[in-house]
Amino acid sequence: MPDGELVFASIPAALIAFASSRGVPHGDLVRAAGVAPEALAAPDELVPYASLLSLWELLLQRLPGEPLGLQYSRWIPVSVVGVVGHVLRHSETLRQGIAAYGRFCRLMDPYLRITVEERGGAAHLALEHEPRVVAMAEPIELMVAALARFIALYLDGAARPIEAGAARPIEAVFRHARRHPPALYEEVLGAPARFEAPATGLVYDARVLDAPVVGADPSVRDYLVRHAEQLLAARAAPPGSDALPGGAAPLDARVRARIDERLDRGDVDQERIARSLGMSTRSLQRALKDLGTSFTAQLDEARRGKALDLVRRRDLALQEIAFLLGYVETRHFYRSFRRWTGTTPGEYRRTWAR
Repeated sequence: MPDGELVFASIPAALIAFASSRGVPHGDLVRAAGVAPEALAAPDELVPYASLLSLWELLLQRLPGEPLGLQYSRWIPVSVVGVVGHVLRHSETLRQGIAAYGRFCRLMDPYLRITVEERGGAAHLALEHEPRVVAMAEPIELMVAALARFIALYLDGAARPIEAGAARPIEAVFRHARRHPPALYEEVLGAPARFEAPATGLVYDARVLDAPVVGADPSVRDYLVRHAEQLLAARAAPPGSDALPGGAAPLDARVRARIDERLDRGDVDQERIARSLGMSTRSLQRALKDLGTSFTAQLDEARRGKALDLVRRRDLALQEIAFLLGYVETRHFYRSFRRWTGTTPGEYRRTWAR
């Protein structure tokens, strides 16, 4: 099994914070992760997947017998799942949301796979993972409980046309043997749990799959899906690759995807982006120059693409859009927008609305 897979730094960082809250020394956790503290402090930095395995091994050693997966599922911040959770939140139906979650969950975890099967009036959400994680069991319980929590959190409104509480699972199933009291599983999962089952996952009333999600914004979802697809393409490509569609994403597209991740936080740092691509800053500059472009040009292109999407949304003030694009002053955004389109953001919005 390859050990070169990567995850966003927010994933091990959150696990370190949880373990610290349970009394495991922070220094021991950082050493076990084997990731530099400055990388852990940057949520979108890519760090080795092996850091998660090492952290779970340490937790199981230091806190034997504790219901770590169930406890962590209650503790984990929703922000840790990033764009994946937001796509789920803005999907029009639970069916659409779970399909997107299943497609993009590899951005959080390269080995997690989620599938949906309908039979006998029930929707079976099955989770698969690699053998090392399955053997630990606690990370598996975390994934199942966290998915149930996110569905309840984002999509509880979908249950109302059917019956109160239908967005909660009918049952949770696990391949492994029971590790903790049955009442604890039911309290955390909102449903009874069955063990030594043929599959691991959650079972829902199939009718809830097609119920509308209250508060979803399809235009936001479309934007987020495009963003997530870019991230998947960027993750698939090896450093320095200039492959075209049909292979790995070209380097300039991967740089734009990294920039897009950081724009709304004002954290577009060339050195960090180069490191996330497995390159030095100088190597990145040289590779982009060989492609006839530059980091500044890619930043400008990323801002342009995002600006055209955001300006069409009438619920966002133009000052807010300028901030989301990383402009300190709105007038600089206006100047750039006129250069891109030949018109002002306000004029473009009015034209688009006609």
